[in-house]
Amino acid sequence: MADSIELLLGPASHGFLLEDWAALEAEGLPNQSQHQSFSNAPHITLAAATRIDDTYDDALAAATGAAELTLTTAGFLVFPTRRKFVLARQVVADDPLIEAHRSIWRALEGIADPVPTTVPGAWTPHITLSHGLTAEQLAAALGVLRGRPAEGLTAGVTRRWDAREKRLVLLGGGGIDRPGAD
Repeated sequence: MADSIELLLGPASHGFLLEDWAALEAEGLPNQSQHQSFSNAPHITLAAATRIDDTYDDALAAATGAAELTLTTAGFLVFPTRRKFVLARQVVADDPLIEAHRSIWRALEGIADPVPTTVPGAWTPHITLSHGLTAEQLAAALGVLRGRPAEGLTAGVTRRWDAREKRLVLLGGGGIDRPGAD
């Protein structure tokens, strides 16, 4: 399991994504609400690597900035896995989001074993809605969600997920400063 840097959503945007999860749940389809970890929340993964420890926290906190980031969704993405599919909402990779992503990676410069699909030039910003869908379930999920409009979203705080310690560290952003930072 990889460590990650995740961009959470503001409260209204968080609620909008929970509505997507609930719509899939109501139809008996796999969705992220079924993931019972305390860390489960709609988010955009900005970076991931085998290990991102606390030695990066100050640089990552500085990279998050305190300005709010406005995001735009633009339909759905499907990622194939070995035998099933992942369904996600696409997030438009506009200049401010790309710069936020690059800032995170500058803070992580030299990190070992990055997850290749999260590095600049290979990253597709998205918010996962469901894992483990069969082809039939994927078709049903798209049928359920296609009437839900694209949505403007507000980014919230950025956090670091430490998979080894099973711990979340708030880094800042979303209009707030990092807790405990001077």
